Formats: sequence, C-alpha cells, structure tokens
Amino acid sequence: MRIFTAGAVRLAVLGRTAEVNACVPDATRAGETDAPQGASASLLPGLARIRDLPDLNDLDTLTAVARGSFHLALSAHGKSRAQGTASGLRRLYQARHHGVTVVSDRADVLARLTGAAVEPRALAAQLLVGGLPTPLDHLSCWSGVEAVPSGSAVTVDDQGRPRLRPWWQVPAAEVSLERGELAVGRALAAAVEDRARAEKSQERILGCDLSGGLDSTSLAFLAAPSSALGTLTVQFADAANDDPIWAARARELLPSLGGPALCLAGDQVPAQYASAGSAPRPTDAPSPLLRGRAVLDAGAAAYTKQGISLHLAGHGGDEVLQATPGYLHGLVRRHPVQAIRHVRGYRSRRRWPLGPTLRALTDSRSYGKWLADEARLLRAPEQVSAPFGWGEPLRLAPWATPEAETLVAGLLREAADGVEPLAPDRGQHHSLHRMRSAAQIYRLMRQELHAPWIALPFLDDRVVEACLAVRPIRRGTPFAYKQVLTTAMRGVVPDELLARTTKGSTDIDFYDGLRTHRRALIDIVERSELAERGLIEPTVLRTALLVPTPHTSTALEDTLACEHWLLHRAPAPLSADLSQTEEYA
Repeated sequence: MRIFTAGAVRLAVLGRTAEVNACVPDATRAGETDAPQGASASLLPGLARIRDLPDLNDLDTLTAVARGSFHLALSAHGKSRAQGTASGLRRLYQARHHGVTVVSDRADVLARLTGAAVEPRALAAQLLVGGLPTPLDHLSCWSGVEAVPSGSAVTVDDQGRPRLRPWWQVPAAEVSLERGELAVGRALAAAVEDRARAEKSQERILGCDLSGGLDSTSLAFLAAPSSALGTLTVQFADAANDDPIWAARARELLPSLGGPALCLAGDQVPAQYASAGSAPRPTDAPSPLLRGRAVLDAGAAAYTKQGISLHLAGHGGDEVLQATPGYLHGLVRRHPVQAIRHVRGYRSRRRWPLGPTLRALTDSRSYGKWLADEARLLRAPEQVSAPFGWGEPLRLAPWATPEAETLVAGLLREAADGVEPLAPDRGQHHSLHRMRSAAQIYRLMRQELHAPWIALPFLDDRVVEACLAVRPIRRGTPFAYKQVLTTAMRGVVPDELLARTTKGSTDIDFYDGLRTHRRALIDIVERSELAERGLIEPTVLRTALLVPTPHTSTALEDTLACEHWLLHRAPAPLSADLSQTEEYA
C-alpha cells in the first residue's frame, strides 16, 4: 500500500502498479509521502486541486494509463472515491453502517461489521449451472451488502451517501489482428516485466506456473529474461492430458531459469476433493475451487519452500484471448460471407443442428427479453435454447426444488427489467461476462491462498483492453487456437510450442476424486444447509454424487462447493474495532 498526501487530500494505492513502484522511495513504501516527491508529476497531477465530488473524477486519467492491478481509494475534504479493476479481479462491496457507507474489497468483512445474514436468493442462484448471468454475477451472498460493478467507482459524499459511476468502457472491437497482436504483446510483456523486475530488485525468485498451456508458457518466456525464474508443473493422472509433455518441452527451451524447475507428480498430487473434509480459509462467497483446493495448496507449499513469494499464473487467458460464438450474430449482419464460413466451422466442430443455429443467427431479442425468456426455461432441456447468443442457456441443477426455481426466476425477471447488456454486440457482451465470472473465481482463489501471492497478468486492465479491442472474427475464429496470443508471441515463444492446438483435461482426476473422497462428500450432503432452507432435494443430490455423469458434473461441483462454504462460513474478522475509529468513519 502507498499513501500520497497533498493538504486535505489523500490517495491510497493498494496493489501493484509500475507507476507507484517507480516514483516512491523504499523508505516510504508502508507509509505516507508528500505528493511533490516525483509522484505528483508522473502519477497524481492535480491532487491538491481536488475540492468537490466532480473533482474526484480526475482519477479517470490515472486509471486509463496505469499498468498493473490495484485498488484506488481517494479521500478529499470529507468526500471519498474507491474503485477496483475492470475485470473485477479486484472487486469492491458497499454497505450501510450507522448511516454511513462503508466500502471493502471483501463482502464478509462488511457482513461482520453490519451483522448481515446470508442472502437466501443468492444461495438459490448458486444452483444455476455454470454461473450467474449479468447483472446477477455481482450478487452478494450477504443481505445488505452490495457489489460495486466491475469498472465502476463508488463515490461517497460528506453525508455518507454513495453514488456509482463507471470509469471504464469496453473498447470497440475493431482492431485488426496485425495491430492487435502488437498491442497485446506489448501490454502483456509490460505486465510481466513490471512484476519480474520488482522481484529481481528484491533479489527474490519469481515463480511461474508452467502447465504446458499457451498462456502460462507465454508468461514464462516473457519473464525469464528479467528475473530468476522458478517454474511449477503439476502432472495429473488423466492419460489423455498432454500438458506434461508440452511443459517438459517448454522447460527445455527456456533460457537459464536461475531458479528451480518444480514438478508435482504421482503421489505428490493430492486427489481432487482431498480437502472436502477440512475447513477452508474463509472466502466471502462459495468458491468453486473445492475440487482442486488440495492441489493448489500443494503447489503453494512447493513455491513457499523455495522462498518464492509471488508467482505468475495464466488464469484469465482463455476469457480475454478468445471470443465466444456470440460474435456470429453481429458478423452475419456486417459480413455475411465471412459469417457463413465461420458458422460452418463451428457447426463442424460442435455439431450444432442447422435449425437452432439459424434461430440463433436471426434472434433479435434484447438482453432483457432473453433473460426473461430464460427465466421460464430453468427446467427445460438445454437444447430448447439456441446454441449461442447473449449467453449460455440458464438451467437449474436437477436437485433444485420448486422454491429455488421460484426464487431464481424472480431474480431473473427483476434483472430483466430495464437491464442493459455489457456491450451492444452479443459476442463482446458474453466475452465481458466470461471475464468477470472468471475474475470472481480467481479473486476467491487469492482469498484462499495467501502465499505466495498469485499474479494474473491476463486480467490487468491494459492487457484486457488490448485483447478485447481485437476484432472478434480473429479472437473467435474456429480455424485457429488462440490466434491473438500465438501471433503476439512470435519471436518470444518457440514456434513449436505455439503450434499446440490441444487443451489438457482432468476429467479422470475429477471422477477418481469423487470416488476416493465420496464419504466426506456424502457427509456434506447429509448436513446440507441448502436442504434445510428448502432449496434442494438431498436425495436427488446424493444419488447424483453416487452416480455422477458428464451431464451433472458441473452442477455437482458447484453445489458441493456451496454446501462446503455454508458448513464452514464465518465472516472474516475485522482487523480493528472500526466503529471506534473516528478517522475511519
């Protein structure tokens, strides 16, 4: 954390940004520094001129150019502004406490402060298979605690009244592959180099996951020239997973690492759901990482044993580098010949029937109308909905009760009333939604894994912007795998690694883990709080657990994670008695 002061104005920067690290001397890292110390000129122009709420919008200039991942909090003359990141990896929540708006990056902190209970409708929404649609993806699990939408700031006046204001806009997806690959390459290289240099300046080894996938492999090759690098590969049991082969080849081709090449294999890799019988570190929402938490813990322990306190991970790459098929809806209207070719490619790969495909292409419903229609299809077969459009079909888990269906349908109908999509184009809207959903998963992962800290360069604002600006026809093409990244990394990553077109699977590990830890999982079901609340049929859930199928695997994973969270939930403790802190209020 860095705090800058100019008269009655204070700005706190919490997180990593190259601008702050470059202009703040080591001696002031944990304390305060006067604005003229170089920060004023390069980072905080006009800080001392801030007087009223409109002036707080001056932070937009900083957030439009600053690299990294960080929260900002500004206090000026009794007014304040706070914000996170565009992706939502750094999210904010707000709640009212004694008539004053209080903001935190964790909903459970506000729940502890205000005495909030778990929100029943939010629990019912957890039974939607594959996640919640916008705007329900920002629904807090605690009553009276509200999320600040990703890319928005919350300002609070001198009477403690809040107001939300967007500070980030999705870029127009109009950049060619040639220009886009340059922008993506530069943004990603800068994001990695900033972190690598920071670790090198402290004479620390930088960690980097090396799964064998294109995302983590690219980060490793970008980081290697700037810092001593330690890599970690996890070899899962699934024989169809070719990740270890590609990871081994990447290690051979990497320049001298200067750090350890770690590998977890065989008995070193815990089974999926190995942590089902133990209490997790508290998170402010159900974390879908219950399945692989023991594996993550083992990897974190391996890093920590080597003295690595920061490691790079490629999470988020899938979401920002690839457009969903929803882009076909707009493409067929702008460039019908190209659209027909792409539709044929997707139909070949995904076996889309012709009728539903044509229905998706000709669908003219608004986003709100789509939400309202999906609210009536929560029990319908997935094939009833078109294969692409505003989002994935919305369906409830098979064990959801009629009461849960009523609650979820009500939420969807309320959201549909006057809602606006994240972008006018369906493909761009769905890409943004997938990015925000993934960011929430990795935000919870960082709450569970305190050390080493996980850096996710693909979810930095500048990297997100560069990726989403590329035309969807290039990001979403069915004829190439991650075309934007493979083009951007030419000359950085060896061509033989960029030629990979497969993606590893851990399905066998999932089913093996269910069998191995079935007793602990059945115990979770037998103590079901969702059943006590009338939201699930425990007998149906238990049967699905005993006889899992691919059709129910995602729903099973999400429901077990929610039940585990409910069993062990506890609002995070406050670090101080904030109600007694006058300055805080």
